[in-house]
Amino acid sequence: MKKEYLQLPVEELLEVEEFIAWMRYGKHQKEWESFLKENPEFIENVNKARKVMELLNDRHDHLTEQDLLKIWKNIKHFDQQIKRGKVHLLMHTVMRYAAMVILLLSIATAGFWVFNRNQKLYVYATTADSGKNSKSKLHLSNGTTVDLETDNSKIAINGDERVIIDNEKVIDLTKSTIQDVSAMNEVLIPYGKKMHLILGDGTRVWLNAGSKMAFPSKFTGKKREVFLDGEGYFEVAHNQSQPFFVHTGDIAIKVLGTRFNISAYESDKLIETVLIEGSVAISIKSALGFLKKETILVPSQRASYDRKDHSMALKFESDVEFTYAWTEGWFKFHRQSLNDVLNKLQRYYDVQFIYESDFQVSDLITGKLDLKDSITQVMVALDDVANLQYRIIGNKIYIGSKTNK
Repeated sequence: MKKEYLQLPVEELLEVEEFIAWMRYGKHQKEWESFLKENPEFIENVNKARKVMELLNDRHDHLTEQDLLKIWKNIKHFDQQIKRGKVHLLMHTVMRYAAMVILLLSIATAGFWVFNRNQKLYVYATTADSGKNSKSKLHLSNGTTVDLETDNSKIAINGDERVIIDNEKVIDLTKSTIQDVSAMNEVLIPYGKKMHLILGDGTRVWLNAGSKMAFPSKFTGKKREVFLDGEGYFEVAHNQSQPFFVHTGDIAIKVLGTRFNISAYESDKLIETVLIEGSVAISIKSALGFLKKETILVPSQRASYDRKDHSMALKFESDVEFTYAWTEGWFKFHRQSLNDVLNKLQRYYDVQFIYESDFQVSDLITGKLDLKDSITQVMVALDDVANLQYRIIGNKIYIGSKTNK
């Protein structure tokens, strides 16, 4: 921990990612405990920061930007009346409004710092390895990192806080020195790998290649929350009193119990959610971190959120099974751009596609690929539905149009 933190006021302290990661997710708990013992004067600022974060955690369910604007207009009108001498109020009423303004500004400003720093809701403690022989990783809340040996690993979190890896290895989290069960664990899947995850509440998640997700060992409080970067298919365990939230990029998905697929790779332009069964509510995060513009999906509906212009588009899918067929080793696509298909194959097989300058990646294609096949076999099959020619050299695949010959 840095001694410079001792000189920071609360508002600047809430801008420090390392501090937020500790306060919210229990990162580096031992180091912070030692820091507090050595610097007890720092505890006062920690308590103030915790109060602000508690306000932020509570605010989403009832306070919108429209509410803030309405309150602000009322206060502005009140101020104008005082200046004109049309009303006379007791001092404690004035102070009450002044306190309200300060509180709202504090919440809005802290919300901007906490939720919009580099537009990331969660900062991962570790990163996946790159390269052909890279392995998936499980980073536990106690600081332990486990390399996963299989290409399609299965991890289960039992109700007794035991982690079972591929039905063999068992890790007992109750023996951890960190007692906060809400502290986050992380899984990181490199290109060419997949994972099946069973959370503590029974929710099942299939994670595609190039994905990462953060989740607690046990869900506590009023919400069940996870953080995703990549693609995941969710079968959420129903719990009316504890809704399930998936946070990714600029949106949050709220569910009670349902099945849906979400593709939210940080490098992709769109965040796409397809509902298979049940219902979900998708909320867009505003500039100050407030959730707004809630959109309710019905089964067979796709929501596409554009990261650039912050817009949401809805459409119905004729066959939603196409969306999550990848969990069973199939890649199905219907009138999908060749660029999107190749991007998915690039992640799944850990290869790099290199296009000729005039190659049309926007062409729409329809078909089905067996992902259990090698990339060579997949390219042969893709050649049947797309107007392309290719050369495979190592993990690089050079692609051009057949018409160029």
